[in-house]
Amino acid sequence: MAAALVVAGTASVPAQAATYSYDGGARSVGIAGTGPIGQSFAMVGTTLSSFGFQLQTINSTDNAPLNFTLYDGEGLGGIALKQISITAPGSALRTAFWQDIDLGGLSLTDGRIYTAALTTGTTRLAVMYGPGTTGTVDAYAGGRLLTGIALPTSNRSCTAGLCDANFRFTSTTPIGGAVPEPATWALLTLGFGAVGYTLRRTRGTRLSRRLV
Repeated sequence: MAAALVVAGTASVPAQAATYSYDGGARSVGIAGTGPIGQSFAMVGTTLSSFGFQLQTINSTDNAPLNFTLYDGEGLGGIALKQISITAPGSALRTAFWQDIDLGGLSLTDGRIYTAALTTGTTRLAVMYGPGTTGTVDAYAGGRLLTGIALPTSNRSCTAGLCDANFRFTSTTPIGGAVPEPATWALLTLGFGAVGYTLRRTRGTRLSRRLV
């Protein structure tokens, strides 16, 4: 009977995928010139499928590999959870394009802060960001633009912590709680039936003893 009351398992929890995008900035900053450049963000959901930055080609130098790192926490020196090296596609000068990194379904913590960062050996690429130099609105309050070398102090919006990269990520969020499998329902039903049968037998035995 005890074995019948143990939950055997749960069915797969359905999940909903969604893409979150923040792309209000029209400025750009060179990746190689600032050391690592990245964006901290608050995770939504429990599985990160991809992360992308909006980039811009700023000159026609060689197309060196683009290195992506996802750090735990806010900052460029935390524990690296994922590192991927890719080659960004060629693009015309001053043309903005999205570069998404496939993360293959990385398990993260909902609501936790992480940092996505890029490095490269070429001066060809820049990251799009905003707001303008004198902007006063923080487009994304859940994180901020991070650079290895501080941007000029004349960029008052960034020194005030208002700047964010143009970025987007796709994640999945479980819908509702765990759903018992059919086999689990069968075990639970058997277990409750066994308990009811035992209680009825015990009650009948007590009544018989009182009547003797």
